Amino acid sequence: MDVSIYLHEQDNAFREVLTYCLEQEGWEVAAFKVGAQALLHSADCPDIWIIDVDDEEGFKVIHNIKQQEGSKMSIIATSERERVINRVLGLELGCADFIVKPFLPRELILRIQRIFEKSKSSYSDERLQNHFMLQQYCIDPERRIVSFDGECINLTFKEFELLLLFMQHRGMALSREQIIRSVWGENYFGSDRAVDDLIRRVRKKVTHLRVETLYGYGYLVTS
Repeated sequence: MDVSIYLHEQDNAFREVLTYCLEQEGWEVAAFKVGAQALLHSADCPDIWIIDVDDEEGFKVIHNIKQQEGSKMSIIATSERERVINRVLGLELGCADFIVKPFLPRELILRIQRIFEKSKSSYSDERLQNHFMLQQYCIDPERRIVSFDGECINLTFKEFELLLLFMQHRGMALSREQIIRSVWGENYFGSDRAVDDLIRRVRKKVTHLRVETLYGYGYLVTS
């Protein structure tokens, strides 16, 4: 994974040590000694910022980063002492973490990895929160997409409506009349054989879906 890290640290020796250790993880590091240098890059989009807040400049950098439109940048604030005001300001400004100096580079690396893992988990949750599983198929009702193993399946309007109905009634027996009312609407006056034709088309496209035929009644799809 390509990772870019921006590091603002006033202490020359400590900055060099941190830069070396972070680069040993395979991460790309841009290091800044003073806040003015970091401020020039506050509109950039690294994967994470590590910012020394032992003076006012560090907080200015954080504030500028958070002012960027749509910014969701992860920031770790560092300080020589666990000043309550520093910790509170850091949290109020939306920092992901706060580390008191001195700390081992390994601790910083572990905290960065934890932020990355949390970020990946949140992204996955965000992607899945509007998606539903029907057996092995992923259904996105808002975008009207059905996928299997990441591959989208091209369905007609009624084919998608049928899958949506099965998803909403998993494990329930659905009569042909119920399917007609849901997919075709209350004003449909044709033959209920249209349901069987629709089921047949869906089975050809959604080949792994287990649809049980209830002879003389309708169909059933389990979860």
